[in-house]
Amino acid sequence: MTLLNKRTGTQEEFNRTKLEESIKRAGATEETAREIAPRIDPTTVNTTEEIRTRVVEELRKTDATIAERYERTRNLAARKAVEAAIGTVGLHTETMKALGASPGDSIILEHRGNTHTLRAETASVEMREIHLHETDLGKLGVTEGTRLATRRST
Repeated sequence: MTLLNKRTGTQEEFNRTKLEESIKRAGATEETAREIAPRIDPTTVNTTEEIRTRVVEELRKTDATIAERYERTRNLAARKAVEAAIGTVGLHTETMKALGASPGDSIILEHRGNTHTLRAETASVEMREIHLHETDLGKLGVTEGTRLATRRST
């Protein structure tokens, strides 16, 4: 059993299936995900961020666009925000940087095949959260607290 340190300070057991799924969410084919995931040796890394770096290195060898998308995608907890305008997503400034986004950019949110594109706004939120209007939560078919794959539209 290999434990990885997460940015949140918690630890999580390495899960190759979960890694394959995250690679596919970035747009890779199932075949590509199955080829790349075994190349990541969990005994040679300590953190999920190191895993991300290694996956990006491997993806760059096959598809630079997917590599960038994987590198810039974050799973963030959705929070209902009364002050959020319909069609916008509130992001922490550091999260905005990690996504390579600026206020006004299009942000793609995904959950279980549902995709919704919103306009980015800087907001007073936790780094691992996004703020959405109740209507936008409904369009994605999610409830508050659901983790959404979040990335800047290219």
